[in-house]
Amino acid sequence: MSFKFRQLKQKVFASRFTVTIAIFLIASCCLKSQVTEPLPDTDVRPVTFSGTLGIISEGYTVSGIDARRPPGMGRVMLNTNFSLFGLRSGFNMSYSTDDNALRQSMNSFYFHGTWRWLTLSVGDVNPGFTKYSLGGVTVRGGLIEADPGFVSLSATAGRTRRAVEFSDKPGFRDPSFEQWLYAARLGFGRQGRTQFALSGVYVHDAEKSIENWGTISPAENLSITPEFNLSFLDGAFFIQSNLTVSLFTRDITSEELDVSDIPGSEYITGLFTPRSGSRVDYAGEVTANINAGPFRVTGGYERIQPGFMSLGLGHIRSDQELIRVRPQVRMLNGRVSLGGNFTSGRNNLLETRISTTSRQQIGANANLRLAQSLNMTLSYMQMGNENKPVDMTVEGANEMHQKQLSRNFMVVPTIVIRSGSMAHSLTLNGSYQVLDDRSTAVLDGTRPPVEFTNISTGLTYGTSLPSGLSLNLSGNLLRNEMGESTNTGYSVNSSVGYGFFERRLTTNLTLGWSQNGIEYVQRVDENDPVAMANYIKWITRQRLKGNDIIEGEYIVSQWSRQLMMNLSASYRLPNGNPLRLMVRGLINTPSDEDAGQAYEEVHATLRYEHRF
Repeated sequence: MSFKFRQLKQKVFASRFTVTIAIFLIASCCLKSQVTEPLPDTDVRPVTFSGTLGIISEGYTVSGIDARRPPGMGRVMLNTNFSLFGLRSGFNMSYSTDDNALRQSMNSFYFHGTWRWLTLSVGDVNPGFTKYSLGGVTVRGGLIEADPGFVSLSATAGRTRRAVEFSDKPGFRDPSFEQWLYAARLGFGRQGRTQFALSGVYVHDAEKSIENWGTISPAENLSITPEFNLSFLDGAFFIQSNLTVSLFTRDITSEELDVSDIPGSEYITGLFTPRSGSRVDYAGEVTANINAGPFRVTGGYERIQPGFMSLGLGHIRSDQELIRVRPQVRMLNGRVSLGGNFTSGRNNLLETRISTTSRQQIGANANLRLAQSLNMTLSYMQMGNENKPVDMTVEGANEMHQKQLSRNFMVVPTIVIRSGSMAHSLTLNGSYQVLDDRSTAVLDGTRPPVEFTNISTGLTYGTSLPSGLSLNLSGNLLRNEMGESTNTGYSVNSSVGYGFFERRLTTNLTLGWSQNGIEYVQRVDENDPVAMANYIKWITRQRLKGNDIIEGEYIVSQWSRQLMMNLSASYRLPNGNPLRLMVRGLINTPSDEDAGQAYEEVHATLRYEHRF
């Protein structure tokens, strides 16, 4: 049965991809750019038409591990732009043979038209209103944007998720209700200057769109966001703020609540029905920018209440408070650039958790142009993390308290030497990171500290010749010590590029080798036969080498090696269209089963673009 199923999948893929290629070839022959001469005494062209039609074919094979992607996939993309007597418009489409009904759609289409200050978009649109109300989601519907001047208006509506039933078939990801979104934004003022705007977003799940709910339930969300921006001194000082109030119901089948005694509730209940599981939360941000010539500073405050939800966002993390300050200054005609940053954040805003996690980050950086051919970048970063129980007097509070301070120093000198039409560049980077454990249990001596030291360095050389030959060499070293374990990493990469046939064909080949390993002390458990066998083998090897032996302990050494190859080639056809090929190969070899699986992987992509 499994063999027949694979055959059926291959036939379906072949037929779908064949149809895709046929459509592409027919369209590529028919589509041609059109540009007419401007009207007399104007710069208006009656007709313009141009765009790109592309096809991507992918092949994939792997042995030793489970496949990370389909063995074959095809994708077609069409992007057009045209105008008719000043009316600008366009059409975008993406179709993939990997799309199926077990997850959200990968295919998309998009049409837009613009006339003066009015833009109409239909298809898969991506509206962005405010940071906490609408952004990061694709709406299959329409979007209208009008900005005639002092007043601006945006409105969108459509489906954000399609219905996906529970399934045990391969390729299934998450179940989902069909979800619909409606939103509008009205603004007064100029974007980037003094402005006031008000937006509303309503999202709801269609509870009858799937039959088997499982652990999920249909939700409903209404959010309202006022925005207020102020600009002073020709933009030298700018302050921006927005606050989103979100009404969210996790299950719209729960019991309704009577809120008629609350003043103004009739304006909300017409769109949103309060229920026993409904909640009201808010999220907001205030940022300020000062631009005084060579000196600039940006600051901001952000607060997201615990439990805040907005279905108009792709993702958001609630229960967060954050303060940011970033100054910058440029001196000596740009030869010296100094910057800094301070960030402080915490959770447990309502003190409903048993502990509070706080983070602080302090950094400074300098970019120095010491000479015409020498640049130097220096940076320092200090990060502190603390998980502190609300009540330090309760039993076990000392063990719960965790506080670590990490410091990182980095230096990057770069030398660029030019000799005629040749150029050589040499870059050295080095960083040193250390961790300081200041937890209460460490300070009172009840447990040893977490020790962490990280050193990494790398050297990169690159050159380019007038003949079109380019060469790059790089090497990296990483050493990490944490307690009784040591991690090491080495890598070497080389790449060469060259252009053939008067650079109509450009090629680049990259070869790389890397090894990552870990060594740690393992204490022997006499009741574990596997551990005892490893211990005996280690003792035998050490005695042959004449090394000292520690009774009851042995050193475990595990590593894995990777060989990597990347080949890319681009050929410009006689009609000017590019044909691109990319092949990536990887061979992973571990020292033993505990260090990972041995596998070989090859991924190839062929891409053709027809520009018209």
